[in-house]
Amino acid sequence: MRLLNWRDTQHFDRFEDLPCVLCGKSTSMRSHNDEAVHKVCAELWNDSHPEAPRYEAAKPDLGTRRFHDDAPTPSNRTTVRTLPERSAPEPQTLQIPAA
Repeated sequence: MRLLNWRDTQHFDRFEDLPCVLCGKSTSMRSHNDEAVHKVCAELWNDSHPEAPRYEAAKPDLGTRRFHDDAPTPSNRTTVRTLPERSAPEPQTLQIPAA
């Protein structure tokens, strides 16, 4: 099952919990269409509806039109940095004073 990327704050309503349109339990999560839905419920719905119309933007298949990933933007792309190589510290002998 493909997991959805819902990192944008638009998916969370901190003021009001509503019943999920799929399972009926209370949720503060919202879809792109402002439907109250748990992310897990949306992922299960997408998985059980492979024939549903797809949502595509900037890259192929972000999910269904009803429940899809956030479209990639320069601010939410992951960039990988490589750190400079450092040499290992010099070994030191531990000297404990006699009691």
